[in-house]
Amino acid sequence: MDVNIYTLLGQLMVLLIVILLILIIITLILGLYTIKMDRLIFPRLLLFTLNITQSSIRYILRFFKLDELMIDRISIDLRNKINEEKFEQLDAKDVIMVLPHCLRINSCPAVLGPSGLECVKCGKCSIGIIKEVADKKGIDLYIVPGSTFIKNVVKKRPFKGVIGIACPIDLNNAMTALENFTPQGVYLLKDGCIETLVDVDEVIELMNRTQPQRSYTKESILKSGG
Repeated sequence: MDVNIYTLLGQLMVLLIVILLILIIITLILGLYTIKMDRLIFPRLLLFTLNITQSSIRYILRFFKLDELMIDRISIDLRNKINEEKFEQLDAKDVIMVLPHCLRINSCPAVLGPSGLECVKCGKCSIGIIKEVADKKGIDLYIVPGSTFIKNVVKKRPFKGVIGIACPIDLNNAMTALENFTPQGVYLLKDGCIETLVDVDEVIELMNRTQPQRSYTKESILKSGG
């Protein structure tokens, strides 16, 4: 029986496309369910399909002019949920936090050091409040202007867990790269190059959940004057 190699390759290509479409549908359904219902369904399967289909889903969302960052938010929320229990068992001293420099104000008095910006807690942006809680908890905080500084931080200081704050796409990439650790992420409410916004209460809550657990709040820090 003669076999046409081109026909065989065509059939194989169609099969691969069908499999990819099935994986994309599974990923979107499970991902949206996870976000809407705040419940994990087949987390390892979803993480596997996410890793395979992210670029394809992003292209499809972009093609139909939909929010392509949706796939990043799904990935971040999924990784947060998968690592949640393990993260809560970590000592604060074994956790680091990485903030983007864009959270600072335009007139920020911080200077750039070897490990990033050195916050002076001037009180003019959210970084000061976050740093105050981090200092009380014993969590090392790094304010980085770029990926080069993140690499320096990873090499400089051993850690088991990391709290990352960034725009969805950068945070998703960072959490994927740090999956051998125990990452937790909070994505920015407002993107940009400077004076971006993050949910400070959510960040503080993450720090509170490290051991020993505490109940710091933004209001208590402001009331105490630091």
